[in-house]
Formats: sequence, C-alpha cells, structure tokens
Amino acid sequence: MTAAKERGLDGLAPVASSLRTSASPRPGVETAPLASRNKQQATSNKQLFRLAALLIILLAFALRIYRLDYQELRGDESFGYFFVQRSYAGMIDATIELAEPHPVGSYFVLKPWLGAAGDSEFALRFPSAWFGVLATALTLRLAMRLGFRRGTGLIAALLPAISPYATWHSQDARMYSMSMALTVAVVWLGVETLQRQRVRWGAAYVGVAWLALHTHYYAAFVLVALNVFVLTRAVFIPSMRANLANWLMWQLIVAALYLPWLARAATIVGGYGGNGDSPAFAAMVQRSLSVFAVGESSSVDQQLLWAGVAGALLLLAAMRLILGSAADRRNLWLLLCYLTIPVLMTWWSAQDRPIFNERYLAASAPPFFLLIAAAFDGRRFAGWRQQMLRWLALLLLAALLAGMTLSLYRHYTDPAYSKTRGWRELAAAIDRYAAGLPPNQVRIAQNFPDPTLWYYYRGAVEHVVLPPAPHDAAGALTTVDALQAADVRRILLPLQPASNWDDGEIAVAALAKSVYDRVHEEQVGVWPLLVYAGHPYLNVETRLEYTFENGFALTDIATLEGQRPTPGGLLTFTLFGARPPSDELGALKLTAQLLNADGALVAQQDTPLAEWHPGNARSISRSYGLLLPAELTPGRYRLIAAVYDAAAEDLPRLRTSDGADVVELGVVEIGRLRD
Repeated sequence: MTAAKERGLDGLAPVASSLRTSASPRPGVETAPLASRNKQQATSNKQLFRLAALLIILLAFALRIYRLDYQELRGDESFGYFFVQRSYAGMIDATIELAEPHPVGSYFVLKPWLGAAGDSEFALRFPSAWFGVLATALTLRLAMRLGFRRGTGLIAALLPAISPYATWHSQDARMYSMSMALTVAVVWLGVETLQRQRVRWGAAYVGVAWLALHTHYYAAFVLVALNVFVLTRAVFIPSMRANLANWLMWQLIVAALYLPWLARAATIVGGYGGNGDSPAFAAMVQRSLSVFAVGESSSVDQQLLWAGVAGALLLLAAMRLILGSAADRRNLWLLLCYLTIPVLMTWWSAQDRPIFNERYLAASAPPFFLLIAAAFDGRRFAGWRQQMLRWLALLLLAALLAGMTLSLYRHYTDPAYSKTRGWRELAAAIDRYAAGLPPNQVRIAQNFPDPTLWYYYRGAVEHVVLPPAPHDAAGALTTVDALQAADVRRILLPLQPASNWDDGEIAVAALAKSVYDRVHEEQVGVWPLLVYAGHPYLNVETRLEYTFENGFALTDIATLEGQRPTPGGLLTFTLFGARPPSDELGALKLTAQLLNADGALVAQQDTPLAEWHPGNARSISRSYGLLLPAELTPGRYRLIAAVYDAAAEDLPRLRTSDGADVVELGVVEIGRLRD
C-alpha cells in the first residue's frame, strides 16, 4: 500500500516526517549500536504505553464495578428489566404498540445476559459497565488513529475512565453507555474507511452504524456529524473528492438497512412527548459542558463554574489545533462536528416539546474528552505564550480532575445524589404491613405506574394503579369501588410525586370518599406510605353488644377473625356502632388499645367519634390500625376499647350499661416474624 493510499480520502493518517532522517551515516561512526539502542527505547516506550493504557482500562472497569448494585434502580432501569421479559418478537411489537421511545438493540443484548446471569441489580447493570469500559478503550483507539501523541491518547482515555458522567451511565441499566461505545466505534471505523478505502472497513462501519441506530435514535446525529465533516472537506478541498462516491455508497447502505425499522417507528420518533425540558441556548450550553465535565453529582449553583472550566479547556485545545499542522486543524473540525452537532440537534429537537435531557448527550462525551486531551498534545506556541498557556491548561485540568473526583465520591457515597432512595426499604415495609391478612384482602396501590416497586416487591399482594390512567378521577373512584366489591380490607399507598399522572392527589381523594380510613402514615425513603383499612360491609365476623351511657353503642367488629399480624406490622380492624339518640358526639373519642398478658399497653389509636363514617340508618363505622412494636413477643394479646371525653380536663370515660369503662373487643394472636 502506498503512503498516499494509506492517507486516504482526506489525509487522516499523520506523516511523522520529523521523526525520520535521510542522512547517510558518516564514515567511522558506529551506527548499529545507536540504531539498536533507539529500537530498544522505542520498544520500551511502546510497552510502557500499552501498560499505561491497560491500567487506565482496568481503572475504568474498577470504577464501574465498584458499588454497581449500591444504588437502587430507577424507573427506566426497572422498565427495561420488565420489557426484556417478553420474547424478541414481543419486544419489537411492544415497542411499536406502546410507542417506546427507544429502539430494541439494548434490550436484545440484555435479554440473553439476564437469562445467564440472573436479574440482580449487579447483573442488570453489568452490560452497561462493560460497554462503558469499551467506550474508554475505543476513545483511546480513536485518539491514536487521529495521530495524537501517546501521552495525549492516554489523557483522552483517562478522562472518560474517571468521568462521573460516563461512570453514571455505565452504572445505569439503560442503553446510553452502549450508545456511547457504539457511536465512538462508528467514528473510528468511519475514519478507517476514509483512510484505507477497503471493503472490510466499510462493511464494519455499516454494521456498527446499524447497531448504533438500533440502540438509540440520536445515534443518527453522530452520523450526520461525520457526514458534515466529510462533505465540507470535499467542498473546500478538491483533492478530497476522489473517493467521495465510495463514502456516500456506505451511507446509502446504512440508510437502506435501517429504513425498514424507521418506517415502523417513524411515528414514535416524531411523536414522543418528552421527559425533559426545553432550555434556552445559553442554559443548554452551560448544562451540557457542566455535565460532561463533572456529571450530575454536583450542585446546580456550580454548573456555571464547571462549564467555564470546560469551555476554557476547549478554547485552549482549539487554539493549539488551529495553530498546529493541517492534520491538527482537520482533527479540530472533525471533533467539533462530533461534539456540537449531536448536542445542537438534540437541543433543536426539544424546542417544540420537552425532550432535552443530559443523558441524551452521551454520544458527544468522547469528542469532549478528546478535545480536552488535545490541549496537551505537546505542540508549542511561539514565544512567551507557551509557558503561560501551558500552565493555564494544567491548572484548568487540575481543577477539572478535582471536580471529577469530588463528583465521583458523591456519586458513590452521598444519598442526596443517588438515583432513587428507599425502594428496598419500601418493599420491606409493604411486606411487613401486608402481613396478617390473606394476600387477596390486601392491595398495593400506586398513584403512578412505576415498575421499580414491582421489581423490588416480590410478594403475593397484587398491584393496582390509582388512578388507572393519567388524571382519571372517575376511573379512580371506579377502581376503589372494585376493591370494595372484591372484599379488600387493607390498601397500601406509597405516594409518589407524579404531576404527569396524579397531579391533584386523585388517589388520596378517591380513598377518602370510600369506606377506607387512613390508619397509618409513615415516611419510607422518599415516599409517604399511607395505609388504609376498611370493611365493605359484606360479612361482619363478631357481634358486639355494648351501649354507653350517652346512647352510643358498639355493635360489630370486622377483620379481626383470622388475622395474625407480626411484630413491627399492623393490626387492622373495623368497628361498627350506632349513633346516640341525641346525635351529639361532641369531643368524644374511642380509643382502641392492645394489652399484653400483664395488662401493659403495647399499642393504641384514638379517633374522634365525629370522624366515623355514616352508614345505613343511624349506624356509623371506623377502621383502626395499631402499629405493633418490632420487639413485641409473639403470643396472645387483649384488644380493648373505651370512650372518653377529650374536651374534659381529666379525660373522663363513658361507662356502659353494665357500669364498665372498658369493653373487650377480642383476643389477638401475634405471630412470629418470618425469616
């Protein structure tokens, strides 16, 4: 292969003429030992480079594996898990039917992996970690193919290896890390195709580009950037047009292979409503540079600082490359297209819908790191500028590395910067508060259909979505009526912020209009967990015959029979009564108390009689929930009740017709905690 052919369409291969000499050896000078020493030195340098590259890749692997399963899954990750439970054909059909905004490539990779490795959080995220390491290695490969010095290539690999942004996506069970690796591979193979003009490189480029497009739709923006680079070079440099037809042929093959899928998914690509925002241009630039620099594990008020550091380094890199050789200026144009065009197209697509999200910029992270590394490519400015700019670049790089380190530390250790907090705790609380009743008498209600809870809670209790559709108040009431008809007696509602689904506390309002009472509320993780209890008036298990001196009567108790709660759980039941003839309830409260064998109080709940539900004729009812201490000893406990005047100073109790101030509701068997 000739040197001209090796340089290819646009001379991308560097010509290191400065390292060669054509001078003949002078007589009497021993050149063989010198050549041998030079060869040994070159071999040693090459080995050191390979060792350093290996260490960087191992560092990238270690940072991505470290605490891979520490943070709990976020909603999109758990969605991916449930999505791959379908068959391959089912995933394709579901993508079209559900208008899933991402193609199926990453799901096709994840499905066989989970079949072999299981469905733990570590297993779910490992493919992303692997592709994150691959992206680091490919960034180094691209740097060397562009002619960067070895030291510069190592910096270009080190930056993504320790990048909080790249690490975050490498520990996220989604397609963004995979997209980053495939798109940097596309650019590298595109460069190889331009340089070598060989069919095997063009075929590899086509295959990887096709895979990238099936991984994330925005991979198309990287192909646009690469073609802008090639076409503009061909327009302004006539010698670059020689093999333009071959390049365009490869692009047409990519388009032809992708067209069948695009035809099916076109409405999804154009109709996705978005899950982000529509920032102004300046805000987009600030957010993009900041997230590339230090990720999202930094405070919002520091974004401008880190964007400034990143922007200054990019400016220094541009100055170095502009003032360098023709190959430097070519590399600058390629990397600028690669960095800016996908970002700008993502931003532009978000102007008429809230679709801008920093995670969609993953494909533009490698050129950012390559440009930062280019600021240290060893080329010098003339005169006094050299030292000043060199030290400025070093100071900026030191600041960037410090910011990355701090952001990584926060990512690994600070709960404030975790993806989600409390799913494991929430699942354990649901399991605890569902205990004591048959599973068919308990439901988990979600005011937003977040599949993450379905991943963490693997118990027998069924889920319902309340409201069943976005902002569906009527549907919520219908769902609650169906729960009553199904004899459901306890409802567990973890309340999520869900402005796009339940923007007016529809779930809470629907339950408030039903026979269900809120008997317990507890903050679990970031969610208020509301527990409702009620009885649908089907079959009352135990009759009560207690009439108090004001005429109020306790007539029935439901849900106590057959219930066996455990320590740390809830004892729920419904009391039925009759209003006094005068209808005067005033400040009267009924207290329900659980006593041990020695008569000591272990749990209690007091409720005003005025808050009891009206029923048929003069009947009223109220559900109670007694939170049992976690250290409670299993055994038999007495459940009693009393009515007292909460407005009186000494809280006097009302007596029954038999003269008692306490009535027996029943005996409760507290079971043992399950292993």
